[in-house]
Amino acid sequence: MPEEKLSWKDTNLALIGSEIDRKVKAAAAEIETAWDGVGQEEGIRVWRIENFQVKEWPQDQYGEFFRGDSYIVLKSYRTKNSNALKHDVHIWIGSESTQGEYGTAAYKMVELDTFLGGIPVQHRQVEGKESLEFSRYFETLEYLDGGVASGFRKVEPTIEKPLFFCVKGTHAKTLKMMQVPLSITSMNEGDSFILCASKDKVWCWHGKEARPIEKASSNAWAEKLCTLGTVTTLDQGHGDEEDKEFWEYLGKGTIAPAVPDDAEVCQFTPVLYRVDGDAMKPLEKVAYGTLVEKAGADKKCLKKDALDDSDVFLLDAGWEIFVWIGKGADVHEKIAAMGAADRYAEMEPRANFCPVTILKSGQETSTFLSFFD
Repeated sequence: MPEEKLSWKDTNLALIGSEIDRKVKAAAAEIETAWDGVGQEEGIRVWRIENFQVKEWPQDQYGEFFRGDSYIVLKSYRTKNSNALKHDVHIWIGSESTQGEYGTAAYKMVELDTFLGGIPVQHRQVEGKESLEFSRYFETLEYLDGGVASGFRKVEPTIEKPLFFCVKGTHAKTLKMMQVPLSITSMNEGDSFILCASKDKVWCWHGKEARPIEKASSNAWAEKLCTLGTVTTLDQGHGDEEDKEFWEYLGKGTIAPAVPDDAEVCQFTPVLYRVDGDAMKPLEKVAYGTLVEKAGADKKCLKKDALDDSDVFLLDAGWEIFVWIGKGADVHEKIAAMGAADRYAEMEPRANFCPVTILKSGQETSTFLSFFD
C-alpha cells in the first residue's frame, strides 16, 4: 500500500525544541555537511528537502520553487552599525508539500539556528503568502508544478508540451510567475500570461485589466525564455484573437473576468496571546490592540510591558504571525513556542497561510516593534 501523502498543515511540531531534541540537534548540526561554511559571509543560500535530507539548491534556480517541496533559505547580512553577521533563516512550504517535508524543514531550520549559535531570526513562509522581506531576496518568485517526491524535475517546454504561466502582483517585489494548467480556463482579464512552447516560440498575452507592472515584467520574463527568437506580444481586444496558433494550445472556453486580489487582510485588530508550556492548554488571550491599517505607518496599539520576559507570546497581526520567546521562559514554554503557530492555526485557520516569525527576546524586528508603544 502506498504511503499516505499528508498535508504539511497536519504536522505536529510539539517535540521540536525539547532539551533532548536540542542536544540531538547540536550533535547533528556538527556533522550536517550541508552547513559547511554556512554563515561566514553575507549573501543568500538555499536548500531543498529531499528524502528527509538537506540538499543544496542550484544558484541559477534561486527564486524557483516547486509546489510539492519544502525549502530552507538563509539570508546573512551586516548592519551599518556592526561588522558582526546577522542571519534570517526561513522555511518555504509549497502548497503540495508533504507532512514529512515540512517537519524536516522545520527541524533543520532549528538545527541551522543551533549551528549559528542561536543568532538567527526564524521564519516560516507559505507559497503565495510570502512576506515582503522574503520576496525581496529574489528577482522573481516562480512556482513550478511537481516536486522531488514525485521524481519531478524542471522540464524544458516543447511544441507538444508547452509551459503556461500567470504573472500577477501589485508592485515589483511582490510579482509572482506561477505555472498554471495549459487551458483558456486558467486565464483572466486582469493578469498577464506567458506561453512558452520552445526557446524560439514564446507568447506574452495581457488581459485588458492587467497592471502596467504585470505587463512590463511578463514581457521581460518572456524575453529571457525566448533565447532563439522573438516574443509575440498580444493585448486582449487588440487583434489577439487573430493569433490562431496561440489559441489552439489553449482550447475552447471563456476567459474569466479580472480576479480581485487575494482576500488579504488590510485592516485588523492585533491580538496578543500567552503560550502555555502545556501543549494541551489553549493559548491565553492577554491583550487586544486597536484597529490598524496594513498600509498605515502608525500601528502602535499594544503596550510593550505586556511582554513578560518569563513567558512566550504569540502576536496575531492579521497579515503576519509573530512568536516571541522571553529570556526567562522555561524549557516547556520554549518547546511550545516552536509549535505555537500550528496550535493557533487550529483555532484560526487563516494563520496557516500567514508568514510566521519566531523572535527571541532582544531580536525584535522593527515590524514586530511597530505594534507596541
